[in-house]
Amino acid sequence: MILTQPNSLNKVHPVLERGGRTPVPPSHALLSARGLGVDLQSSGLDQSPQDLKPHALHVGWRMLMHANYTMNQSEDAKNPPRSPQRDEHSPFDGANVEADADANVPQAAVDEAAQEELAEKLRREREARAQALTLEIVGDLPFAEVKPPENVLFVCKLNPVTEDEDLNLIFSRFGKIISCEVIRDKRTGDSLQYAFIEFEDQKACEQAYFKMQGVLIDDHRIHVDFSQSVSRLSDNWRTATNSKRAKYAGGFGGVANLEKKRQYRAMDVDEKERTENRDGYDMVMDKDDLRNKRYQDMASTFSTLLDKLHLTSKDEEDPLVKEPTDQELKELQAKYTQAGQEQVFTFYDELSTEEKAGLFERLKSFDPNYINEITEKALHPPPTSNEGQEATLEPLPDTATASILDSKDEDIQSWYTSGLELVSKGQVAVVLMAGGQGTRLGSSDPKGCFNIGLPSQKSLFQIQAERIWKVQQLAEKQSGKKDIIVPWYVMTSGPTRRPTERFFEEHKYFGLNKDDVLIFEQGVLPCISNEGKILLESKAKVAVAPDGNGGIYQALLTSNVRTDMRKRNIQHIHAYCVDNCLVKVADPTFIGFAASKDVDIATKVVRKRNAKESVGLILQKNGKPDVVEYSEIDNATAEAKDPSKPDLLKFRAANIVNHYYSFRFLETIEDWVHKLPHHVARKKIPYVDIEKGETIKPDKPNGIKLELFVFDVFPLISLEKFACMEVKREDEFSPLKNAKGTGEDDPDTSKQDILNQGRRWVQNVGGSVESESAPEETGVEISPLVSYGGEGLEFLQTRTIKAPAVIEKED
Repeated sequence: MILTQPNSLNKVHPVLERGGRTPVPPSHALLSARGLGVDLQSSGLDQSPQDLKPHALHVGWRMLMHANYTMNQSEDAKNPPRSPQRDEHSPFDGANVEADADANVPQAAVDEAAQEELAEKLRREREARAQALTLEIVGDLPFAEVKPPENVLFVCKLNPVTEDEDLNLIFSRFGKIISCEVIRDKRTGDSLQYAFIEFEDQKACEQAYFKMQGVLIDDHRIHVDFSQSVSRLSDNWRTATNSKRAKYAGGFGGVANLEKKRQYRAMDVDEKERTENRDGYDMVMDKDDLRNKRYQDMASTFSTLLDKLHLTSKDEEDPLVKEPTDQELKELQAKYTQAGQEQVFTFYDELSTEEKAGLFERLKSFDPNYINEITEKALHPPPTSNEGQEATLEPLPDTATASILDSKDEDIQSWYTSGLELVSKGQVAVVLMAGGQGTRLGSSDPKGCFNIGLPSQKSLFQIQAERIWKVQQLAEKQSGKKDIIVPWYVMTSGPTRRPTERFFEEHKYFGLNKDDVLIFEQGVLPCISNEGKILLESKAKVAVAPDGNGGIYQALLTSNVRTDMRKRNIQHIHAYCVDNCLVKVADPTFIGFAASKDVDIATKVVRKRNAKESVGLILQKNGKPDVVEYSEIDNATAEAKDPSKPDLLKFRAANIVNHYYSFRFLETIEDWVHKLPHHVARKKIPYVDIEKGETIKPDKPNGIKLELFVFDVFPLISLEKFACMEVKREDEFSPLKNAKGTGEDDPDTSKQDILNQGRRWVQNVGGSVESESAPEETGVEISPLVSYGGEGLEFLQTRTIKAPAVIEKED
């Protein structure tokens, strides 16, 4: 059924106000009149729905109500009221009533209530059948009990800027999509913030329903449900979509198996519980009680649908939300006006109390003069003392470097042992940078939630949590101590914080102590137009973006993470990015190496594959440790050979964003954090046109996002306080950057790198791996709970493993 709201009908019909049946829209009344053979010209109903006069609408409405009343009377004659039959599950069972000491209700009153309830259910069922039959008569339905499609999802609470293509990309991870359409206003073309997504396979649809509830898309938490609409089956609605669907199936509206409804959704829990517990979904065949329950909830369902379609108004505001006072507003407006950013208040007077409060709080969190200052510096960097001079680039000195590939075994063992000792003293912590979403991977979940396809089906978060657990166990074994803790500080962004928290809660923190996993949030900065103006995402929201991985330093302060570290007597911190499935979290060898050098910052690197590889390089620039991007190096420099090792590149230390910090250095954040430069990323940023009030999604870059880089702190320290450790790429670096199937840094390569590592570990202890499948399936997944870095696998000696396999415990 298509809900319409003609301009001439802007109030609820009196039938609804009196608690009567849900009315059929006037457009259907017009068709009903024609179907019943009424003289349309004399009734004023021979015009298009848009041209109908109020009195003509009223005539059509009355005829439709008369038709419904006639059919209801007919149903009443065929089905006279009868006393309800009590069953053993009835809430009005006599035994149950007697057992309730507080329910002193006479049995006659209980029987009467039960009769009234059943009578109401029967009335609603007859009413629904009558209305459905009316729609069949007027041609809006092929027949009264048409079955809603089982492979279509209804998605609402979308961001106005979200497009069909965005949803298609995200939902296509579950299966092939036949059509994906964001519903728009026919006149303005603006998104109505809901969409229908049709899958080729019903199981894919169900999987998307369970996985996508409450997911953030374009900073809006969406709601997903199975479509209960049958209007998509009609060729009178969404002709373009139906023609697309018809390519895949025949029959009415492109659906070959169109049939009467035979399946109902059981809602045994309320909507909130269903969102939190996916077990609330069930499928039951031909149950009259479920059908009655559905009709009983028709009124609330209709009200909810109107709300989703934005056809209702919110008369009551949240009593906890307070609009800023006139004085507060005046002071903030003056501040932004003085900075030339007064446009952010353009639509303020049009907003609800809640929206005003939200916009005010966001704007209050920024200093517009500071935003102008960093924007100007980013776009027009001030001259440096070396301005005009060619930068001097040299590899880091040997005193500041070490290599797992070349170092002596006794040195590596010494670092490992001393690192575990620091862990056993409770002096080691881990900071994870996990602010990104898996958009490129076809997922809107935080990237750490992503499953790369391992036999165990573990997410990146779980793999890394289990490595922390194993390090704790190794330290306990070496020291003889118990309950050793390595606290895990997980930095998220605004869009990923709540999904990350929920993911950890659902998985019980992967066996770690909840109190030792602290999730915090990095900061944001407003998006800036090419003209230097702060952009609005909507009339009530500033367009913002995370402040980059370099925002970690300020976030350690504002979130009180540093305070927590101080209370725990943390002295050594390992920081890394979530997308590396091979990362050795809290690596004892790395911690021991950095501590032995007594440095403030250390970093892991891998050897550059070749001169053309697009990676940043760790080196010294003008006598300071630094990271130089590949685009800043000319071919001659990139291809230069190491004089002492001619078979190696001179500049080969590839940055993998895997760092060590001393706590004493983090204690000085306030002294240098303001010196970090902001970098410009030119982007296509959806925004609201200040003059027209319309949301624009540009097709070319229209603004900039400002971000900080975590390594920009390197030049702020001396070479004596900086160190670098080279590690094996195949053991420690496999980034997840691209969608499945690209063949480089994608889920398949990450999965294979873990399986290959497991195979090497098995072979190193004297075991063997066999496979009757393809060569790429000869790997073994060894759980971090069993081995952190290949140790403790002697039980596999002389054994033959059939691949692909997963080893979760010693046996």
